[in-house]
Amino acid sequence: MVRLFIVLSGLSVGLLILLVLFILKSTLTLRVKYLIGVHHFEWKADLYLGRKKIFTFHSETPRKKPRGNPSSKKNENKTISQNDEKQTTDRAAFLYQQLEKGVDFLRTGQRGQSIQMTHVVWVTTCGTGDAAETAMLCGLIWAVKASLLPWVNAMSADHPRINVVPAYQRKCLNSALSCMFQMRFGDAIAMIRKLRSQLKEG
Repeated sequence: MVRLFIVLSGLSVGLLILLVLFILKSTLTLRVKYLIGVHHFEWKADLYLGRKKIFTFHSETPRKKPRGNPSSKKNENKTISQNDEKQTTDRAAFLYQQLEKGVDFLRTGQRGQSIQMTHVVWVTTCGTGDAAETAMLCGLIWAVKASLLPWVNAMSADHPRINVVPAYQRKCLNSALSCMFQMRFGDAIAMIRKLRSQLKEG
């Protein structure tokens, strides 16, 4: 009876060790999608362990404001126009901070060669209502993207798909970015610990 208990305990421990090793060697895949506009910012991230989706993160969808009376709309427009500049500045500062954190995160993984980035698609649609101005804006956006391409190519395991789409008949500026990150589960745990220690140090 004692021998049987010892054998069963050994088998259980062995199976547990194999399960832990299997999980640590499994690949974590993070599929990220961003939609960035002048007045909105949305994102969604799906986390996969192997081929199974285990979690989904996403930004909150902004609620539509109820329609009011025309007279109240005029007063609201004045307030909105006064706050637009401050909101845009705050949003730009927030996005810049998030971008810095994201770049630091990717650089940390790049040093250890534990993060693999694939399926990079970055499409920007822009328009001013004027053909000449739209063409100039497209050229400026292409110049910005071209300056980032060397870093993106160094991080990406395949060829990134980057494009700028002109919208000559309307005013718009939005950008859609999607990509996938892959890394071992064990590497992810080690990286999270390293990032936590960096955040504690400030």
